[in-house]
Amino acid sequence: MRHLSGRFPPWGLDRRQTDDEGFTLIELLVVLLIIGILLAIAIPTFLSTTKNASDTAAQANLQSAMTGAKAYYTEANGQQSYSGIDVGYANGPSTISQLAGAPVFVSGGASTGVNFVSISTQQNGSADALEMTAWSKGTQNCWIIINLASPQGTAVLGETQPGTYYAVDQDVPSASCTSGGATFTNWPGTVVAQSGGFPTG
Repeated sequence: MRHLSGRFPPWGLDRRQTDDEGFTLIELLVVLLIIGILLAIAIPTFLSTTKNASDTAAQANLQSAMTGAKAYYTEANGQQSYSGIDVGYANGPSTISQLAGAPVFVSGGASTGVNFVSISTQQNGSADALEMTAWSKGTQNCWIIINLASPQGTAVLGETQPGTYYAVDQDVPSASCTSGGATFTNWPGTVVAQSGGFPTG
């Protein structure tokens, strides 16, 4: 018996009894604190990524729409004109939808999401200026793309020379994200167009 008891030191039984006691309250609180810190870091990052993805989708749809619009301008009716590219809001998607794919185009109405592009043309002898908008629900940004096919007598977001221009109206309701109609004058002075791509920051 002495030999056997010598093989099992007393501390072995004490250790087994201690192992059965589980976590202390302090240990549990430390774990919960670590989880809370990780969530505080992860959730804002996730939300920011989601918002950025919404902006990117709106911009991509506008770029796709502009590609279709330029094709229409070149080929439609054998003339270089945006005339007839869009139809009334109540009549559903416009002619451009056959060229640009996924977005639904509305004329006379607001963009209510990244997949709904508000579209309008401006007359200057012929329909030679085009404006399209797409609203990002995540950031409530209204993204704007304009193509001026010829010099304009009246500036469109400060621009009169032919080219493609980009702008954003930040933190606005979807009802305000409507392309400018016949005069393109519905944007506040803080919205400034630029060439070369959409504004950042």
